[in-house]
Amino acid sequence: MHRFFVEPGQISGSTVVISGEDFKHITKVLRLGKDDRIEVCDGLGNDYLIVLDSPTDRTISGYIKSQEPSQGETPELLITLYQGLPKGTKMEMIIQKGVELGVYEIVPFSSLRAVVQIKDKQDKKIERWQRIAYEAAKQSKRGIIPQIGTPLTLAGVLQETDRYDLILLAYEDENRQTLKEALTAFEKKQDADKPLRIAVIIGPEGGFDPQEAACQAAGVISVSLGKRILRTETAGMMVLSQLNFWK
Repeated sequence: MHRFFVEPGQISGSTVVISGEDFKHITKVLRLGKDDRIEVCDGLGNDYLIVLDSPTDRTISGYIKSQEPSQGETPELLITLYQGLPKGTKMEMIIQKGVELGVYEIVPFSSLRAVVQIKDKQDKKIERWQRIAYEAAKQSKRGIIPQIGTPLTLAGVLQETDRYDLILLAYEDENRQTLKEALTAFEKKQDADKPLRIAVIIGPEGGFDPQEAACQAAGVISVSLGKRILRTETAGMMVLSQLNFWK
């Protein structure tokens, strides 16, 4: 069934009103109309089965036949991916796959070894990245649209550590602690009665400078992802997959 996101304000009682690009897609591309059914999500974790009415010139409405919690969310685990800026279009793929794997938020950052720095056309890039997150959330039946944050420096990332219960930094030269060991140690002391907020920090193609990786004082736990060196677009997806399995 075709799925769309709506703002909560588009829902009034038992009626949903859709306009803009989604209206065009429903009526012009999919050619749906009266008595056809679609699924909409309010971005707050609620899914609605909608029976459409006849379209007007600019909107199409429908009535809510049923409502249920979104099945595509894990509310007990909220993961923010801090991604070192990669070259080319790799960020687009990272966002798409990260959303599919359940990330709550993605924040790009620059660091000492980053080849790419966002300076020009920053707003346009973020707008495009947010659209990719939207499309990926639709495709994977997420209950929210993960937000793409404004790019930070690594120092800026470390200033946000008090937002999280656990902060993991994937570092290729870490040889003392694996991701599994860090999660096992954390599990022994976690509070099971509240959602876990976890930050995952992934470096760019050049990796982290040693002085950047030595940031345990900020509450960051450096972990190894194994003996193989992973590309930046692979490392984050590996961590997200393992966190899904862990939780």
